[in-house]
Amino acid sequence: MKGSKAIVGVFSYLDDTIKAVESAKEAKLDYQVYSPVPNHYLEHATSDTRSPVRFFTSLGAVTGLTGGFALAILCSLDYPLRVSAKAIASVPAFVVIGYECTILLGAIATLTALFHFCRLPDIFRKVGYDPRFSDDKFGVVIGCESGQIDEVSQKLKDAGAEEVSVKDGL
Repeated sequence: MKGSKAIVGVFSYLDDTIKAVESAKEAKLDYQVYSPVPNHYLEHATSDTRSPVRFFTSLGAVTGLTGGFALAILCSLDYPLRVSAKAIASVPAFVVIGYECTILLGAIATLTALFHFCRLPDIFRKVGYDPRFSDDKFGVVIGCESGQIDEVSQKLKDAGAEEVSVKDGL
């Protein structure tokens, strides 16, 4: 987050949190949202784009499918065994290994992309994070310059924040 101060708003209700996010987006402020539970409406309010994780899942699945078939075909070409007059590289025989490698590499790629895009593990404590945000409250942390503190605090209060505080050192 840019700026030198963080304004933290604590909310009890999802609707108020969404109002605060929309007002921060309108003012083009840098913000972070904390939620005790995943919420579809909050996700739509904070992001205008679709998740890039799906691209990595597809890439991992295609790599797994290609790698699975290549592994099976190359192994059968290296050690050819004729079974009931079938061709050495008979594709139907390799569907199972192709399918299993598709699932395996797709899942590994998804997990890796989730860790990357969610910035996990997050070993540094975030400025403005409050343990209540993991329990029962919603939080909106807005980064701003020192001259904007009153304006941003008022926006959070107008949105319905129960508590607004200023933190240093973004």
